[in-house]
Amino acid sequence: MEQKFRIGTDDFKELIDEKGYFIDKTLLIREIIDGNKVTLIPRPRRFGKTLNMTMLRYFFEKSEESRAYLFEGCAIADYPEYMQHQGQYPVIYISLKDLKRDSYVYFIKATKAEIGRLYREFLPISLSLPEASRARYLRICREESPDDELYNSLKELISHCYHFYKKPVIVLIDEYDTPMIEAFSNGYYDEMAGFMRSWLGAGLKPERGQVLYRAVVTGILRIANESIFSDLNNLDVASPLMVGPYADKFGFTSYEIDLILTAFHVEDHADIIRDWYNGYSFGGHTIYNPWSLISYIQAIPNPPGPKWLNTSSNALVYEELSAGGMEIKRDMELLLSGKELRYPLSETITFSDIGKNPVNIWSLLYYSGYLKAEDPRFAEYDPNLLTYALSIPNREIFLAYRQFVNHMFDAGSLSAGIKDFVSYFLEKKGSFCS
Repeated sequence: MEQKFRIGTDDFKELIDEKGYFIDKTLLIREIIDGNKVTLIPRPRRFGKTLNMTMLRYFFEKSEESRAYLFEGCAIADYPEYMQHQGQYPVIYISLKDLKRDSYVYFIKATKAEIGRLYREFLPISLSLPEASRARYLRICREESPDDELYNSLKELISHCYHFYKKPVIVLIDEYDTPMIEAFSNGYYDEMAGFMRSWLGAGLKPERGQVLYRAVVTGILRIANESIFSDLNNLDVASPLMVGPYADKFGFTSYEIDLILTAFHVEDHADIIRDWYNGYSFGGHTIYNPWSLISYIQAIPNPPGPKWLNTSSNALVYEELSAGGMEIKRDMELLLSGKELRYPLSETITFSDIGKNPVNIWSLLYYSGYLKAEDPRFAEYDPNLLTYALSIPNREIFLAYRQFVNHMFDAGSLSAGIKDFVSYFLEKKGSFCS
């Protein structure tokens, strides 16, 4: 049978049922079972987070029809002690990636609809509840609840599922920070942080140990200082900087690239793919951008070009770069000429420091997929401060910086300092342009 990618299919069951080409990441299931109660996994956009989260859902979720067939021939099937968990739990799965709105009022309206849909998935639970709880449950189902009832909606649904199914609950929350980034860009971040602190933080608190079996949260960033996760001493953050079992579970490794090139008979395109879409480093693994690679292979014999850049929201990156102004001009010169910088990276992003702290600029660019970080060393000037060699990963990301320049000119309201900065970008020829 001819191999076929399913571009845009990020539902695991749909991909398997349609015989789409699948790079086996099922050992992620083993790591979740063996891991902490709550795991936060930050990775750039389009690096396979949603596909992996739906894979977890179909593995763990108790359903009327067996889904064990989805995992036949997969790596996890070689571990019967883990396969015993297949189809055994109530699973609460929600993605926040489509809850981007330009005001808090519209966000709450969209959130009522999404949480209402989620509650309706578990509608039989309502019949077992006391009268007051049932009335509240049904208000949420009908999207008629007052705003304050949304704040505890995750916590209450977890409890309801536990008591109804007599099993601990698995919670999967995809792209948790997407509405937060949008809120920051649109001026209602404090309200959003308050909502997430109550909704997400309260729902996953450690004292709910018997009720919650595992929770997995994905996003781009680990957001700091807003205390969203401050009470979660059961939280494990699987940073892309860390060596560990999650490092090779998102994006394609060099070994997996060899499998793909052979499967699609495009081995002679290896150098082009390496130049354009290689260059990420997660926990010591060389990682390729999966969306870009798939898009390129599907488009052969068309020439390579930027694939991933057209799928991502760059607003926060643009804001951070432009706010940095002339202070980052020297460092950008080094990056654009193909050289490395050495800086510490913050594992938490403080939105109040956007444009104020250079470490925030490089940290945001790294976590968003615009920089590669390698060779961790303690700084000579501070033996307790870990620094990284930072560089532009590949030709596709080099074009992102040129896209930033065009964006700045299109904005039409550049200060003199920023105009100089942009002019410098236009005049500079980096290593990827040669």
